[in-house]
Amino acid sequence: MTETGIPKLDEYLEGGIPEGKSLLFYISPEVEEDNIGIHVLYHNLEMGKQCIYVVSKSSPKQLEQSFREFGWDMKKYGEKLCIVDGYSRLIGAPSEEKYVILEPHDILSYEDVINETLENTPGSVVVVFDSLSTILDLCGEIEALQGIYRINDEINRQNGISIYNFTSWPYKESIIYRIKRGFDSIVEISPMSRESLIGQKYHISKISWGGKTGKTVIFRIYKPGGMKIYIPKILVMGPFRSGKTTFIRALSKQFTSVDRLGATIAIEHGTVDHAGCRAEVFGIPGQERFSPLMNKIGATATGALLVMDSSRPEYFEEIKKIANDIRNKNIPYVIVANKQDSTGGLDEYELKRRIGLEDATVVKTVATEGKGVFDAFEVLVNKIIEGGEMNAD
Repeated sequence: MTETGIPKLDEYLEGGIPEGKSLLFYISPEVEEDNIGIHVLYHNLEMGKQCIYVVSKSSPKQLEQSFREFGWDMKKYGEKLCIVDGYSRLIGAPSEEKYVILEPHDILSYEDVINETLENTPGSVVVVFDSLSTILDLCGEIEALQGIYRINDEINRQNGISIYNFTSWPYKESIIYRIKRGFDSIVEISPMSRESLIGQKYHISKISWGGKTGKTVIFRIYKPGGMKIYIPKILVMGPFRSGKTTFIRALSKQFTSVDRLGATIAIEHGTVDHAGCRAEVFGIPGQERFSPLMNKIGATATGALLVMDSSRPEYFEEIKKIANDIRNKNIPYVIVANKQDSTGGLDEYELKRRIGLEDATVVKTVATEGKGVFDAFEVLVNKIIEGGEMNAD
């Protein structure tokens, strides 16, 4: 299997793309087209795979520039990366690449050069096309698709995989039908804007080898950084002095807090960057006077982490009250059983019994040492994604 390196996508593809298969990124015109394929290319170069990148909409130099913007060094891959230049002759410019499409308006020229590249590339290969839509526009839609299918057959014979970016301009329905039939898997990319959430989403609409279709994940493109799942608002809540601030500090690469005499007196904010995911985390103080904030901020929350001192049963009833409030708002949540290093700290099974929430998810942590904090975060992110809370427009 060949991984895409796109967060969660490989899991839904049952490990990635099998040898001899193709994947089409079916991209809305509002989304920058080549970013998606570049991420697959980068990941496979990092994995030591032999890669071919076919450019048709921009100069090969633009690929190197894109790598730099993401914080990656394209030159370090050497002969592992081969560029097929279908752009330079289109604008009458010289090319520094070994493989050049001499007639960019003729799909047969693409076939000849790509087949030559495949013959000179040892072993299985990952072939990424920066823009199928550009090739269709240049070479004629029907002729280009027939040629692309022949190219895919050659890639398949070499046990390679092919990845295409395709901008879904308003082509004829018959052309869209041919495109969707001609690829083994399709991932639709579209913009998303909802209240405080601005980003893109991918939706898996076709997989010929199994996997999970119908899945939708929200993401953002960061420069530098790359493509990451985006969670816009996770609340961190819990009783007074349960360790919320320490927990957020342990999670976050950026953190802002206001406190007085060791107690938080305002909303805290942290940015989490972990396991292919970036999330905005907001801590709500535990004092009763701040409870109206929950009603206001919680209305648009994506998920919640309920932090409790696992050694202080006098706060168990408060945790149950907060949990029930969160559940009534249909917000995914995880109970964080903090201060497991304290005398009398209860494990997750005993806590669920004592609190009276047998179906709750509890993760043990020692926030002062950073133990378990990212486990709790990952469990919540999976709940958010699998529960579909990010799927609606």
